[in-house]
Amino acid sequence: MLVDYILGGAVTLFLLAYLTYTLVRPERF
Repeated sequence: MLVDYILGGAVTLFLLAYLTYTLVRPERF
């Protein structure tokens, strides 16, 4: 399903962005 692929990609990008943010700002973690 194209919708599942889009949702999966969005979740993956969100997780990568969140992990990057926590690595850049460890004091907020």
